[in-house]
Amino acid sequence: MTSDLRLLHWPEEDRASFTQFTAVMTDVQVRIQAISGEAGGVPVPRPPRVPTPRECAAMILRHRRHVRAMAGPDGDLFGDPAWEIVLAVYVAQHLQGDAAILDAAGLPGDGVAGTRWIDLLIARDWIERSEDGRLSATAKCRAILEAYFQRL
Repeated sequence: MTSDLRLLHWPEEDRASFTQFTAVMTDVQVRIQAISGEAGGVPVPRPPRVPTPRECAAMILRHRRHVRAMAGPDGDLFGDPAWEIVLAVYVAQHLQGDAAILDAAGLPGDGVAGTRWIDLLIARDWIERSEDGRLSATAKCRAILEAYFQRL
């Protein structure tokens, strides 16, 4: 109470400065309490969540489809079948058969060119075909893609 009475004798600008200082210090105290975990504080901002490699692959694949869709009839100019097949296999290893992978990659449905790319990727040890016909990414493919996604 005594300190409040003393403020009455201060010049107006000193009282305003003191009030502003008090507000700033209260804000600092609240932030310190929030960081230290004490109740009643302001939430501490958290860094954004880092997407998983599979989420990165799905996002890249989705963006590539959007580019081809925007290009309309010239969308085939923006294709990179090997890259898109590898991404599609990595994202959805549960898909069965070449047609499902080509569809997931958003490649033209003729199948001939896509099948050639799949055969080449198998020969180069990027993807493998199980006995039931499922395609999956090899250890080499997963290691390269995960290293790539870490650098994004």
